[in-house]
Amino acid sequence: MADKILGYKELLKTLLEYHIHLIKRLSREGYEQIFSVLLIPLPNDDEKRIRELVKPLLRESDRLFYIEGNLIAMLPGTDWNGAQKVHETILEALGESGIEDCVVEYPTDGNDAFTLIGNLYARLEEIRPA
Repeated sequence: MADKILGYKELLKTLLEYHIHLIKRLSREGYEQIFSVLLIPLPNDDEKRIRELVKPLLRESDRLFYIEGNLIAMLPGTDWNGAQKVHETILEALGESGIEDCVVEYPTDGNDAFTLIGNLYARLEEIRPA
């Protein structure tokens, strides 16, 4: 049986870990030491449609995931305020409204991938309707 390919969750964690190490390594050269991860719950939507509408809105350096009904975007060099603007732009493009922000910022909300992802999903639980 072939080796299992990394799932999106593991890929997201690996990408965050890599970016954190890269930031630390390049910090002496003036590289911006901040990035945000944005999550928008879209459980009843089509991944292909989401990608077609959202990908053109993002920069070449941004990464987009659709994990278990959640759109997740990694936004290098983007602080929390910038991620808020991206959140609003994405909702507008998708014709969605009333979805609260779910954003974490490195290093404010965590210094490692595990903590950032944990805080991202904790925020998701806070904004989910009861």
